[in-house]
Amino acid sequence: MRGFDVLKGIRVVELTSWISGSYAGAMLASLGADVIKVEPPQGDSWRDATGMYSFSALNRNKRGIVIDLSKDEGRRVIYDLVAKSDVFLENMAPDTIAKFGMTYEDLRKLNPRIIYGSIKGFGRGPYENYTATDPAIQAISGSMEVTGHPDRPPARTLVSYIDDSAALYMAFAVLVALRRRDQTGEGTFLELALFDVASEFITNNLLNYYVVTGDLPRRLGSSYPSLVPYRVYRTKDGYVYTGARNEKAWRAFCRVLGLDGLIDDPRFRTNADRVKHREELDAIVEDSTAKFETEDLVNRLRGTGEIIAVPVNTMDKLLADPHLGQRGLIVDIQDPKYGNLKMARMSIRSWDGYVDSVRSRAPALGEHTVEVLRDVLGYD
Repeated sequence: MRGFDVLKGIRVVELTSWISGSYAGAMLASLGADVIKVEPPQGDSWRDATGMYSFSALNRNKRGIVIDLSKDEGRRVIYDLVAKSDVFLENMAPDTIAKFGMTYEDLRKLNPRIIYGSIKGFGRGPYENYTATDPAIQAISGSMEVTGHPDRPPARTLVSYIDDSAALYMAFAVLVALRRRDQTGEGTFLELALFDVASEFITNNLLNYYVVTGDLPRRLGSSYPSLVPYRVYRTKDGYVYTGARNEKAWRAFCRVLGLDGLIDDPRFRTNADRVKHREELDAIVEDSTAKFETEDLVNRLRGTGEIIAVPVNTMDKLLADPHLGQRGLIVDIQDPKYGNLKMARMSIRSWDGYVDSVRSRAPALGEHTVEVLRDVLGYD
């Protein structure tokens, strides 16, 4: 499956582990870059993380080598690679990368044109030496505080959206830096902090609610603070996410559910009224939605042309979804350990398909060490 391959001829040295750095490297590789993933002798810890099967997707299209950075000769290999590469990606602890002599200041001496991408939990500042993971950043950024139900403790989103978003930002930043290098001939340092990414998202969505009103956003489950009805409702055989975003949709919503009497009920006449009586209205709506099969209700609501309505899918239903199948986003990959796995393409389409390439599975540990040392560095 071939894509644009716009990064063909660009070499990336990737010293990352777990999600964000690996995913950033995978996106660059999927656009044609020669990404060389460097792992320690024991391998990236994400390879064997319990219940995690995403290593193959996060490391597709890469070459993999094993280098022991605790040894002088191991570090020399990285220095030699950097001298012949365009991009260096790392997500190590600041003291570790400094101990190995692989800061931007160190590597730019070897290659002034190097684009150095650094992904950290917090970035430079008071917290720079603190270890961070996606759920930890969800917590400190305030995202966790507004996720979940009012009568339950704060909850994380199971999808690591901060890690994934940081990866997207880093891949984008590398493309920008490559274009800048075309114009100036200069390499650059790129720092991406997961804390910044999460704080950006929470600011764009919720922080100004607090700034303007003085009220702290609260957990509302699947509800939306300023729209009612607009949440997940139970059906006979599952759940549906639906609601009314304006008065025309509200009238159509009531008619589908057989709740015509609510249209002019003074408690619910305007959205402001409905927000004020949220709990009362949601209970009435769910009593009605629970009488419908999910598919039937979704079709009825969509049929009005006014209402958003989707099923709350389980993974098996998502995999069987006809729209997903027709899009061709999900492809099969063969993993040496787990057999057949599913992988998503990059979610960017041109007229004739997705822009990325799927050329190879993730490398086995050290699979290309000899090849890279021989063909790239000319070692015997």
